[in-house]
Amino acid sequence: MRKAMPFDFKSLRKLETPSPSVTSKGMEGAERVVVVVKTKEGAKMPSYVNVRSKISSQIFSGEMTAMDLPRLQADPGIESVALSQRLPLIK
Repeated sequence: MRKAMPFDFKSLRKLETPSPSVTSKGMEGAERVVVVVKTKEGAKMPSYVNVRSKISSQIFSGEMTAMDLPRLQADPGIESVALSQRLPLIK
């Protein structure tokens, strides 16, 4: 398993501002993350994102590896990306 490395969130212009709890944590490239993605009109969903739920024709939630975040950044069909936050367990 790779050692956690600081992830350069500032280089991802399409990424909506993640919370400090997400950015302060080291992330491994193979770590799975949950994202909400907004595509441009008529764009296809990226094959490397496992779609969990379609919210609208252009917005969906999905799961992918952290190392694929730069691929979303480079994809011309992607308008924006938001990292999902883990919620505390409520008992």
